Amino acid sequence: MPGHSIVQLLGNGARSTIWQIRNISTGKFYALKRVVKRERNDFRFLEQVETEYENAHRLDHPNLRKIYNLRRIRKWLSVSELQLMMEYCPGETVQNARPQDIVKVVDIFSTVAEVLDHMNSRGIIHADTKPNNILMTETGDVKVIDLGQSCDAGTVKNRIQGTPDFIAPEQVHRQPLDGRTDVFNFGASLYWTLTGRAIPTALPQTDTVLERRQHMRQPISELNSKVPPALVKLVEDCIEPMPARRPKSMKDVVSRLGLVSMTMQRKANGEHPSVRGK
Repeated sequence: MPGHSIVQLLGNGARSTIWQIRNISTGKFYALKRVVKRERNDFRFLEQVETEYENAHRLDHPNLRKIYNLRRIRKWLSVSELQLMMEYCPGETVQNARPQDIVKVVDIFSTVAEVLDHMNSRGIIHADTKPNNILMTETGDVKVIDLGQSCDAGTVKNRIQGTPDFIAPEQVHRQPLDGRTDVFNFGASLYWTLTGRAIPTALPQTDTVLERRQHMRQPISELNSKVPPALVKLVEDCIEPMPARRPKSMKDVVSRLGLVSMTMQRKANGEHPSVRGK
């Protein structure tokens, strides 16, 4: 990105690298996602960056990572590389640093629920909520990141998109997506955070019947008896396979998490139960 210097590599993925960069004039740090088209079918990776940029500019929430600029580099009249300048948020993802305190988990996921409710209220579905897309910053903030798979409510995608351990059935079957899709992804992420295990989804990662039986979803109470019943019930409701049986919106989830938090505070005796999932 012109006017900036590279500080260090932060991570990499399919056709992408993320760098910490520094503005030469101001000294301010940013994160730069660089996506390079190497093969003909790599257009989908460029598409996701364009989507992330466009949808981010329709949103405004302090716990959603900000997107500032998109630079398009062309070769022979077609885009060969995209550079997305983003807010730099040093910290750890929930995936890499699973919180061990249930009160902390509820606080984090209450913030995530509010972000998703904000997105849904603007007609946008995140469609890829997962522990690796929830960032806990060094300053104690929570940031929801990665809008590459986000879409307008009602969208039917032309291919399956999502992360196997957290994907909703309607994503796998390529049906219209709405706020209840985010509810499912959210619930699957919360289940993993509370138990350390992923739920089986409609996109299994195992092939044999025996392996699938071994990976059947266990009740949260069997994996972590410290989780309050109201929180167990909320998670179970969120990961219902049929969208009509889930909470109807993220706003409902926000409200129910608020009640869970209030109840936990009333029962608190100075010691927080911890997340000890197997």
